[in-house]
Amino acid sequence: MMDERNLNTHSEEEPLIEKSFPSSFGQFYMSQGFREKGIVSNDCGPTSLAMIINVILKQENIHNLSLRKENIIYQTHFSIWDRLPKTIPSVGGATAPWGLVSAFNQWMQKLGLPWSAERYNCANRALILEKIISGKFISALKIWKNGGAHWVNIIDFSAEDDMLYVLDPNPYLVHLPQSRRVQKESWEKFSNDWQRKSVWSTLLGLDRELVIYSRNL
Repeated sequence: MMDERNLNTHSEEEPLIEKSFPSSFGQFYMSQGFREKGIVSNDCGPTSLAMIINVILKQENIHNLSLRKENIIYQTHFSIWDRLPKTIPSVGGATAPWGLVSAFNQWMQKLGLPWSAERYNCANRALILEKIISGKFISALKIWKNGGAHWVNIIDFSAEDDMLYVLDPNPYLVHLPQSRRVQKESWEKFSNDWQRKSVWSTLLGLDRELVIYSRNL
């Protein structure tokens, strides 16, 4: 969402992508890219959303269309509160949870697909597990120790070994083979970042933020 400096360090009614092989989701990886002088861009929100939409397009058997972050950035109507203007130093391009929801729902309307997004504030582990089991996809907002923030997509959760499978727009992952671009992360590590608060997140009422994407029945 903003200041990405830390990056280098089944509902029976719904058709589902097979989730037994999370590494296959590596084909959907996209890099959020860099700004000038090797500084990571603040485009993690639009990039994460483009990846989710492309997963859904494949699930819906639409094979002749693929979105990129530029489609989300330039062909979505964002208000100033949805996505901060690029001209704002350091935080320009940061996308709020409600901005992701609005953008996704706009694109589903454009594409005529029966999906919708919903923001969940003050979410918890049980909700994540429930939604993953029922075939939903999730974007989660991490907050770094330095006050920056970063959107990632949760595509699977193994309760057996307490691990999350994450599709992360981190640009450094572009150097990995496709099969390794899905990151495996312990619940403890993920939750430390996801549950963290900063001054700005508290002022904005952001706390354990999720955006959950569901197919409408």
